[in-house]
Amino acid sequence: MKVKVLYFASLKSKLNKSYEDIEIEKDTTVQALKTLLLKKYPDLKGFLENCMIAVNESYVDDNTLLKDNDTVAIIPPVGGG
Repeated sequence: MKVKVLYFASLKSKLNKSYEDIEIEKDTTVQALKTLLLKKYPDLKGFLENCMIAVNESYVDDNTLLKDNDTVAIIPPVGGG
C-alpha cells in the first residue's frame, strides 16, 4: 500500500520537501506511520507529537487505520502573536 504524506510549515522547511509517497503495510495506523517517519527522520523526535494529523482532509487520531492511496497531512502547531 502507498500513502501520500504532506508536510506543512516548519516541518516542510525541516525536511526540505512538501510531500512524499510512502509504502506502508496493510492495517497501518497513524501512530505506526509516525513511528516509521521517526525511523526515517530521527531529528523529528519530540516534534511529531505536537502535530495535528489529517487523513483525506479530516482530522484523525493516532488509532486511525490508513488505506491505500490515502493522503496524510502533518500539520505542525502554528505560533503567532
